[in-house]
Amino acid sequence: MKTMNSKTALFTTLCLTLFIYSAVAQNYRYTSTLFPSSAITPNVVYGTANFLNGPYNDENNTSVGNLIMDIYRPQGDTCTNRPVILFAHGGGFFSGTRNNNDMAAFCDSFARMGYVTATFDYRMGVYTSSNSSLHYTRTVYRAIQDGRTAVRYFRANAAIYGINPNKIYFAGSSAGAFIGLQSIYMDEPSEKPASAGAITYTDIIAPFNFSGPDLGGYNIGDNLSFNGEPDAVLSLWGGVASTGLITSTNNQPVFLVHGTIDPIVPFDIGSPFSLPSLPNTYGSKQINLKLDSLGLTDKETYFVPNQGHEFYGVTNGMWNTGFGGNAYWDTIVNRSAIFFWKHHKPLANFSSSATQLNVNFTDNSSGSILWHWDFGDSNSSNLQNPVHTYASDGTYTVNLYIENNIQSWDTISHQITITATGIDKLKSNNFSVFPIPSNGPVYINFKYVLKNASVQLFNTRGQLIQEKFYQNNDQLTINLSGLENNIYFIRILTNEEISWVKVIKN
Repeated sequence: MKTMNSKTALFTTLCLTLFIYSAVAQNYRYTSTLFPSSAITPNVVYGTANFLNGPYNDENNTSVGNLIMDIYRPQGDTCTNRPVILFAHGGGFFSGTRNNNDMAAFCDSFARMGYVTATFDYRMGVYTSSNSSLHYTRTVYRAIQDGRTAVRYFRANAAIYGINPNKIYFAGSSAGAFIGLQSIYMDEPSEKPASAGAITYTDIIAPFNFSGPDLGGYNIGDNLSFNGEPDAVLSLWGGVASTGLITSTNNQPVFLVHGTIDPIVPFDIGSPFSLPSLPNTYGSKQINLKLDSLGLTDKETYFVPNQGHEFYGVTNGMWNTGFGGNAYWDTIVNRSAIFFWKHHKPLANFSSSATQLNVNFTDNSSGSILWHWDFGDSNSSNLQNPVHTYASDGTYTVNLYIENNIQSWDTISHQITITATGIDKLKSNNFSVFPIPSNGPVYINFKYVLKNASVQLFNTRGQLIQEKFYQNNDQLTINLSGLENNIYFIRILTNEEISWVKVIKN
């Protein structure tokens, strides 16, 4: 196999999927940092909506405004079919912006792995002097609408940004996690909160009696012909209004991250911010239990004992140190990368059949369009189903690397044992083998007592089926009972020699 010099190694990190005859760049895109930087397109308008005007007590006092996001892309990338991750900031629905340190760092980190990423602003503003539960519910509902608008924006503009419209993921911190979770678990119209419809309420501020409009469905605004639900969700210390929202049809993949002593968003059940005036929230523990009860297994959890809110090194989304996250930050980034990659990667698999030193390899992968085989003897191939001739007997580790149409990858390794012998006669005068063919035991009688011996049985694909060890014995046996009628190879290893015998099960 050709070796890569340092310039070639750097070049392969640009995620090119051009196979150069005898070698292919194995980039491990989406799980490793491949690009030196990300290119940012700021202030992209992804929709318009009615914003509450302060002091937020009057739900009819609104102004139409733009919904803004910043989009990050891998610098110098040539791929045009990439997944997207949308990042929604925290802040309790009354603070925070798309420019929070953690959101920008997430976007940059995942863009340099090969994703298109975006951090977006959503509508905020909560009136808590009276009817706090009602106002909070309506604020969260508006944010959910904006999150869905952001998802639809990317599905509608896939060609412009070089993305796959069927791979739109969502990640949120705290309030942002509420948006993502509710977006996949609330079903319209049956689970729309009653307080998101037309309302009347009394306030301590004149004129005291107020009304509010129906906020509409989950999907309002632009690009309504596209689906607003994300295809997977990363929830960082998030929760749901009720686990009753989660049903067996809500099977989108989810990764739940939470500290077990979170005082802001309860890990279990409780009021946000520990304020009894706010309705109970069901945290990651309860979500996970409900998913288990429904048999929904497409999920992962990272629950950290004795850790609180935003435990990866931020307060309200801003670095505690001023320059970066702590060790938990790296862990969460890496585990999130694996979580998302699992949901768009192909599945590598192969089989092989050997005739003496010649081996036919058959690709049994799903979703692959590019292949790279390493035969374990310094030779390789980029064919889908190659044939390879080994120079000598031995056990070789064969590796198959594949990519799919979004340049995601998978790899698998198998050990195969190659034998040059195709003989029917014995290769040694020191022992005899009988019966051949056999439907049960095969006996190997030596002319002298062996101190140590091993008998191994292989099929024609070079796979080890049985192995037995002997000490101070002159008769060795191996049993063919229960095996298919076929040709098998027995390898006899003693202190003096290695011998092969072909036997027939019949």
